[in-house]
Amino acid sequence: MRRIMGMMVALALCGLGMGAAYAEDGAALFKSKGCPMCHGAGKKGGDLKSSTLDKAAMVKYIKDPKAANPKATMPAVKGSDAELNAIADYVKTMK
Repeated sequence: MRRIMGMMVALALCGLGMGAAYAEDGAALFKSKGCPMCHGAGKKGGDLKSSTLDKAAMVKYIKDPKAANPKATMPAVKGSDAELNAIADYVKTMK
């Protein structure tokens, strides 16, 4: 029983670093999905450093910008939930 509990604690602690791993993957996805074409200092989509969206709202926006803002010009980003979460994790690291 102790051994199982120890393994569960170890797995839980490993999971704490998932955001950092997602952010690394997110950086690559951010680039491969073409986000830097519009997002960056002085670009039409802004630099995203001052985004006030929480992660859930950001993922929702990335998935379907027009649902959040009918006047949005950003196209929907195609990808799995894991990929969109990784992109959001990356954007949240921008400062």
